[in-house]
Amino acid sequence: MNYTPNIRKSSQTFVSVLQKAKDWFASLSKTEQQKLIDDLEHGAALLTNTRQLNAYIANYGEIHQAKLLHAYEKIPSKVWHEDGITVVDYGCGQGIAEMVLSDYMASRYIDNDYIKDFILIEPSRQNLQRCVKYVNAFFCESKISVVCKKDNQLNNDDIDPKSSTVIHIFSNVIDLDDFDGDSVLSLLNEDKSRNNIIVCVSPYYQEATRGKRMKEFGDKLQGYTLVYKLEKHTDDWDKPYSCQIYIFVSSYY
Repeated sequence: MNYTPNIRKSSQTFVSVLQKAKDWFASLSKTEQQKLIDDLEHGAALLTNTRQLNAYIANYGEIHQAKLLHAYEKIPSKVWHEDGITVVDYGCGQGIAEMVLSDYMASRYIDNDYIKDFILIEPSRQNLQRCVKYVNAFFCESKISVVCKKDNQLNNDDIDPKSSTVIHIFSNVIDLDDFDGDSVLSLLNEDKSRNNIIVCVSPYYQEATRGKRMKEFGDKLQGYTLVYKLEKHTDDWDKPYSCQIYIFVSSYY
């Protein structure tokens, strides 16, 4: 048994997408569930089929939603008073960050057409195809550019924002073993003409390697200011997950 997301250009919410995925996953046998959980590799696997995509949302969507909503709340409010926004998502997956952003904007009575365009970057073609469908449904007035590459393959031609204000999203990306970051940092450091807001979200790891990656990424940014920081292990608060959020803004902004 499988399901195809009911993607319509309507009053879609991530809550409805999440619930449908959870209902589908619950309908599977315990053996099927465990096989899919193993395939996900704790959320770090490069997903290659529809069942894995669905299982990922069912198992990790709610945690991503909570972290992203927290991060979006901390974006400087004047962002929403600029002349439109470009969103660049590095490792966009199947578009969870975009769907949660739509829900957040709706809760703040901000029209979705305020996002002029999306640049969606993702090495998994299966993920990318699903992401485009979701973004088209949630942001039907926005333009979409897709880049099927790993972060270390990016160049200036891949990222051409249409707006002077750009939100760069790194959701559960910087902590991955295969995230290099140097190409992305070069692009961000060279761009002095736009208002850049960098939103970094990931689990907060105890070990000295992955636990420091976000800080190391931020330390290499040139001309940016850290405006928000959150680091919580599971024993630091009453949430069932760890959370690390850094938000940077460019000096131009």
